Amino acid sequence: MNKKINLVFRTDIPAVALGLMGLLLCSPLSGAGAAGQSSQSQEQSQAAKPATSASPATPATSATPDKPPISKEEDDDIKAFAALTTPQSKEIITAGETFLGKYPTSLYRSSVYFRLVNAYLGVNQAANAITTGEKAIVENPDNADVLALVSTILPRVVTPNSLDFEQKLGEAERFAKHAIEVANAAPKPEGLTDEQYATSKNQRLGMAHYGLGLVAYMRGNVASYVEEFDQSSKLDPAPEPLLFFLLGTGEMKLQKFSDAGAAFDRCAQDPWQWQDRCKSGQEQAKKAAASPAPAKP
Repeated sequence: MNKKINLVFRTDIPAVALGLMGLLLCSPLSGAGAAGQSSQSQEQSQAAKPATSASPATPATSATPDKPPISKEEDDDIKAFAALTTPQSKEIITAGETFLGKYPTSLYRSSVYFRLVNAYLGVNQAANAITTGEKAIVENPDNADVLALVSTILPRVVTPNSLDFEQKLGEAERFAKHAIEVANAAPKPEGLTDEQYATSKNQRLGMAHYGLGLVAYMRGNVASYVEEFDQSSKLDPAPEPLLFFLLGTGEMKLQKFSDAGAAFDRCAQDPWQWQDRCKSGQEQAKKAAASPAPAKP
């Protein structure tokens, strides 16, 4: 459902919003970055770990009244689910929905929900991705992974003409801010090195700041979305190229031409749907940076 939009460097919100919807449905978001082997590996490894309410990727310890023991059947099912790769979206959906129905008290549910949201995006079902994400958040309000992920989806499925425009943006903003709170407060899980913990935390924070940036972008708050996108790009190890396109767009508006050129250069390096627009933006930024500043009146 990729919608063709006739712009190279236009920044009017309704037109770009349609493009964002098309890009959303191009590939699943397993981190702030849309694709990549490292993101896929993280998603798969996370799916094989039970979760607590504080941190969706925290390994479980011994069984307690709140943490029922994990049966061999459940263990086998989650391993089979985790073995599915990102391109197998339909299989992930079938296995994930079956797992959630079969194990209503499983410690793996938060991680399964996260993969399900991504998988629904992979088959162009944004509405199901949002519905599934919202179910996961109702079930576990501190699921930082899903909170952050859904915060990046909601701003892409509305335009300023949508009746629920501000409602969806407000929901995305709340989810992103709470994801940041949870990620910052979560202790390091047992079994993770300091480096693994920092990487996992930064990926969640990067995705949440990306969500905040998309909210600010849709509201037309240039300074705010430039700040959020810039922060996200520094936290997430593999941001999706759309982030750099929008960052460059904002920096052009703020007349930060050198920074805009660097952002467009980043998004032009990846083979993706708007690569040519990144290259065009890069040239425009270069020309603007080389032009003399207008004389003050």
